[in-house]
Amino acid sequence: MGKRLHTIDSIRGLTLISMILYHLCWDLVYIAGIRLDFYTSNTGFIWQQSICWSFILISGFCVAISNHPITRGLIVSLCGLAITVVTSIFLPEDIIIFGVLTFHGSAMIITGLLLPILEKIHPGILLFFSAFMFAVTRFISYGYIGFPGANVITLPQSLYTNYLTTYLGFPFPFFYSTDYFAILPWIFLFWCGFAICRLLKMPKKGTLLLKRPFYIRIPGISFIGKHSLVIYMLHQPVLYALVMLFVLGAVN
Repeated sequence: MGKRLHTIDSIRGLTLISMILYHLCWDLVYIAGIRLDFYTSNTGFIWQQSICWSFILISGFCVAISNHPITRGLIVSLCGLAITVVTSIFLPEDIIIFGVLTFHGSAMIITGLLLPILEKIHPGILLFFSAFMFAVTRFISYGYIGFPGANVITLPQSLYTNYLTTYLGFPFPFFYSTDYFAILPWIFLFWCGFAICRLLKMPKKGTLLLKRPFYIRIPGISFIGKHSLVIYMLHQPVLYALVMLFVLGAVN
């Protein structure tokens, strides 16, 4: 792609702002002890899922037009590892293992390695397959493949044994992480984004159909989306510090 897709940056920026507000609520509830009923209800869960789904779909979309997905994936994976190390040292009660950045990095690497295969599959077929697989493996961490209340296949407990199986989507008993995104089922949602981008590409030319809507820049928001990784790495320490100052000020 010759030009940066500012619309994607804008969508990513809006999603990042939503995530920052969500994490601010988390800090207010679990650090400051402020009661936010909407946050701890289904409304909060739907909000959290909207953020996750948006980021994963956008990331998969961008891999389809990325020149260096494996290199980018390694960088994002290292950032995810850094978050694991920092939280294990300073916030062990809220440790993050196999969080969203670790997943994003892994998905980029896996998709980059599988590009020769994925690009041979018609994007419509890939989209249908990925959406179906995401739906049926959505609750794989709970021990089954199927749908809530209608599990089709109960998986053997021997799959849920260690950190490797947990990374893949089969968490071992008593595993805990405040942010957990395994390869399964989320890689399939990632590939939905990948397939959507390929569907929008002109056959053989590699350029996007309806190009103009993809180049809409929202001042400020597009900038945030363009620098999402840096902002993601910095936002929670800043929010944590601000909430702690608020708590100390309220106590005094």
